Amino acid sequence: MLMGVALLLLLVGGFPLIGVPAVYHSWLMMLVGVVAVLLCLWGGWRIAGGQRAQFVCGFICTFFACAGLVVLWQYGCRAVEYALLGGVMWFGALGMACTAVVGGLFTGIFGFFVLRLMRRHLWLAALHWSLALVGLGAYADYLWAETAIAQLPSNGRVSICEVMTPEGEKILLPFTLRVDSFSTTFYGEDSYTLYVWQDDKWEPVGHPQPEVDCLRYGDELWAMEDLRMSPDMPQPYLLLPGEPVRMVMRDERAVKDYSAALHIETSYRGRPEVRDEQVRVNSPLECKGWLMYLNSYTPMGRSTLVTLQLRRAPGRIPALVGMVGIILCTACWCWWRREEPVAPVAEDGKEMEA
Repeated sequence: MLMGVALLLLLVGGFPLIGVPAVYHSWLMMLVGVVAVLLCLWGGWRIAGGQRAQFVCGFICTFFACAGLVVLWQYGCRAVEYALLGGVMWFGALGMACTAVVGGLFTGIFGFFVLRLMRRHLWLAALHWSLALVGLGAYADYLWAETAIAQLPSNGRVSICEVMTPEGEKILLPFTLRVDSFSTTFYGEDSYTLYVWQDDKWEPVGHPQPEVDCLRYGDELWAMEDLRMSPDMPQPYLLLPGEPVRMVMRDERAVKDYSAALHIETSYRGRPEVRDEQVRVNSPLECKGWLMYLNSYTPMGRSTLVTLQLRRAPGRIPALVGMVGIILCTACWCWWRREEPVAPVAEDGKEMEA
């Protein structure tokens, strides 16, 4: 019944023609979520009846085993990265490798406990609790998440230490942020078009060919460094002298990828810390609990106006842990070894027929 109510509310909010998205933030949706979380906790506890202490210990050991895998992967990759740099970075690589080994030990030790403690029906109970973790994370984000938009030129001269939310609230960031540079990659090679002004509009008349650092069209030659950027023009262009008025413009291409070089000044245990990081599309950067997403960009003369979304989501960690738990517990519930039923034994020691 609860799933039916939730699906009905989702349909009301997302229906393409007369949907009301505000229903997602209504008290009814919140109530359905709270009841669903409580039912998941109760369901998991009831399924583990008779083996609840074993279930709780196995659930905790599963978490530490998975955390060890994450530590092994993250610090192992960082150790390889430092080792490739060579020199004094070998000491850093050694420290990262030791931490990765500790993560591997965590996985091995707690993984052994998981094998001994967990049973097939206990994975089903853990699946219910993982669903509850996702619900708790989503509810925490609804109550305490903060989101703001920051726009910075990519000239390395403008820094910010506070942002404004859509509601007009000013938030002081625990770090200082600036954009030093911005780069874009495109599909295909650069191409150019020659336009002529006719009948009050620009008409294409040909395509100059790039040659090293210049453009050639017939017997004419123009240096690429003479092309200029303007906020009113979508691409670099060059106005040519003479009559009629002509213009060379670079053709617009499909964007393949873009990234921004961020300079972050913060503190770690009371000491100043400087970080120079690259943020890309769909690859956010994390600092002091804030996630920085690269949303979009706008050409602005010789610079670029970079739009970043900054978000602090306290429920992100429990929600991610719950999502991983759903995948892992579902797989184990389906493929975990089934326990053989124990036949009842009579008083004379012989097995009784079922």
